[in-house]
Amino acid sequence: MKRVLFLDKQKKALSVFTMAVLFFSSLVQADIGDILVLCKHNKTVRTLRVEIMSDQRCKAIYTKQGVDQIIGSSQNQNSCEEYISGVRKTLEDAKWNCREVKEARSSSVISTE
Repeated sequence: MKRVLFLDKQKKALSVFTMAVLFFSSLVQADIGDILVLCKHNKTVRTLRVEIMSDQRCKAIYTKQGVDQIIGSSQNQNSCEEYISGVRKTLEDAKWNCREVKEARSSSVISTE
């Protein structure tokens, strides 16, 4: 029984790690606007970000359980930031802890298997 619980915890930890790697690897390819917000509640993570597209339009993106959802788009980056701010306020009102991330770094994961 203890071994099963240990394996379940390992699976959950691996899942959280994998989602974080996938999220941050997607940031490397995107032109990120001025805003990237990370929200946590217990061990659950949500992200909010603005991406600038090649035509200079912006997209406000909410990521939940590793799945991106476009919550708004505009020709004006301020509008996208307002979409992000609204969702952030909703999360914080529900007792989520949110913080703006000023810098995102990526690193390679090397498997030793």
